[in-house]
Amino acid sequence: MTILYSKVPPMPFGESLPLISDQLVKEASTASRIDIAVGYVSVDGLDKLDSLVSRENIKQICLVVGMYLESGIPESIYNRVRLLHKKWQDTGKGEIRFVNNMSYHGKVYLFWQPNQQGNDELKSAVLGSANLSVLAPLGSVARQYELATTITNSNQLHELSTHIEKLKTSCTVSATNLNNFKVIHERIEVLGGIEEVLETTESEQDMYRSLQTDIEIRIPIKAPLATNRFSTARHDYARSNINVAYGSGRYNKLSGGVEPRNWYEVQITVNKTISTQPNYPKNKPFWIVTDDGYKFEAHTTADNNKQLTAYGKTGNDRVFGRWIKGRLATAGYVKPVDNTTTDTERLGVVTQEMLNAAQMRVMVLTKTSTQEYGVVFNRLAPTPRNKKGALDKKHWTRQLLDVWTVHFEGEKS
Repeated sequence: MTILYSKVPPMPFGESLPLISDQLVKEASTASRIDIAVGYVSVDGLDKLDSLVSRENIKQICLVVGMYLESGIPESIYNRVRLLHKKWQDTGKGEIRFVNNMSYHGKVYLFWQPNQQGNDELKSAVLGSANLSVLAPLGSVARQYELATTITNSNQLHELSTHIEKLKTSCTVSATNLNNFKVIHERIEVLGGIEEVLETTESEQDMYRSLQTDIEIRIPIKAPLATNRFSTARHDYARSNINVAYGSGRYNKLSGGVEPRNWYEVQITVNKTISTQPNYPKNKPFWIVTDDGYKFEAHTTADNNKQLTAYGKTGNDRVFGRWIKGRLATAGYVKPVDNTTTDTERLGVVTQEMLNAAQMRVMVLTKTSTQEYGVVFNRLAPTPRNKKGALDKKHWTRQLLDVWTVHFEGEKS
């Protein structure tokens, strides 16, 4: 038996002390089969495990996850689990299973090695407090101290193996059958700290849903197929709408140059058949309450009120974009790009395939029967370019505004 430690300052750490993560990697390097049962996983931990399975040519892998029945599965983890499970199934490597009838908080790692006869033989185990995130401790987990021990006693190994088999057969379902698990939209970090964006509780969201009317506006999200992400054709939307950041840059009056747009900038352009509907919101801002816990003012603007955007003092396009694209990025469908001009592979372009996977092809706005006070800016004098007059963001009043809920749906077949 060997005690395994973590390296988390200011806890004293001797260089000779073995780390849990190092031991797990070491055990995997000689293993032919691995069984793991933990409470929680992380995307980075899943990726690290997959790389170990591939690099060390592990023949068989089973991961049991135990603590998501009550709390729900974060969407980014759900998506990565489904992809990884399918990969292991398709290659005959193994599977991922979720405990579906209790909360399982154990942390057990079992390692088999081939014996002289070529059969897998259970040789060692790591037992302790470490969830799968110990393989890639990032964020708050990096400050989480774990402790574990190795086990090589044959009787104890047999007992642990029996325990895992009973857990798998009596208390779990395959990752292909997670319909009874709630999938949780995670907090969008890039929306944090924006004054105009409020966060709502589940009870508040339920309240707004209970006030929904039959008035509904359905707005398709326009995006290219992945094969057309380099296209310059307007109808492919690789440089406009949700991907406007890949279009023409913005002119900077101070420098006299053109600067690339921020990746989070979007323009939701609404077709005339939708913007001319009698209940389409126009001429006054309104509140939007999202299905993932956010609330902010929005309005329709431009010719024929064809642009749907956030309504606030600064960064309107980015507020809406940080919500929509931040949601996609948080769930793992796309990675944000620092500078779109250097994204030569167009990996930051949002595609139809991504939206299909996220069930976000259509934005559905539903009017509620309530109104709430919000900010309404005064308008400056009309100009030939802006017949309504630009918003005077230095002067405003508080007025009662309509409240709309918003959620996304997949494309109907």
